[in-house]
Amino acid sequence: MSAPSEPAATPNAVAEPGAAGIRPPDGPPSRATTVQAVAVRSFYKLLRSPQFLGIAIVQSLVFLFMFRYVIGGAIGVPGVEYVDFLVPGFVVAGLLFAAGGPSVGTAEDAESGLFDRFKSLPIHDGATLVGRLLADSAMLVVVAVVTLAIGFAFGFRLSGPPLGLLGALGLIVVYAFAVSTLFQLLGLVAGGGQAAQGLSILAVPFSFISSAFVPVESMPSWLQWLAEWQPLTFMVNSWRGLLVGDAIIETFDHDLTFYVVGSLVWCVVIAVVGLGLSLRAYRKE
Repeated sequence: MSAPSEPAATPNAVAEPGAAGIRPPDGPPSRATTVQAVAVRSFYKLLRSPQFLGIAIVQSLVFLFMFRYVIGGAIGVPGVEYVDFLVPGFVVAGLLFAAGGPSVGTAEDAESGLFDRFKSLPIHDGATLVGRLLADSAMLVVVAVVTLAIGFAFGFRLSGPPLGLLGALGLIVVYAFAVSTLFQLLGLVAGGGQAAQGLSILAVPFSFISSAFVPVESMPSWLQWLAEWQPLTFMVNSWRGLLVGDAIIETFDHDLTFYVVGSLVWCVVIAVVGLGLSLRAYRKE
């Protein structure tokens, strides 16, 4: 007597969820999931490009050396040594130089068609951009920390309040995100990596028309107003006050709280405007 045969599988049979260890998604990924996936992908891509971090470190070494030992002797700063004046300003201003790398990466992703593939997926455009921004911001924070460490090697010393360093690092995280939104926008509108690199150079004048490298009072009177109220000066003065303390705060026109709050306001304005324009440019790609 033959054994009973098993019923043949019908073509329309559907395996139960988990039968093969794979469960089909219930729907499109959430915005948080998209942000996380894009951020991890972008961050690993930056890590696989060691020239970005390498160039930023070498650039910090060269410029800090020049300002500390070549130019610094001709610059007088009241109340503190020039190295204590220079390093906080260079860390903040240096992110404008370092952000050119992520801007080029954004332009190359747009040129390669990656963003077109993203837009064909059921994911939110804003989440894609925010994920990329988080990766770019993380790399800029790494650059800032490395530059600060180089500053210690060149003679910079902390003399601010006990929690000043933590406050400064918190501010640099917010500032790095705001800077990343602007350079992401440049990458989206540039049309190519070389064009994005050229547009990034436009940020260089703003780093010098500020309190980053010289006191604002040393500038012509018609230029002092712009230097005093532009966002870079607010962030530089906040970092100086938090890291150097009363010796430098006494030279400010306002108290430290004024510059810290002003820095946060500037960062929010820049991030909102930059992200809004980036989203518009992304959808036009």
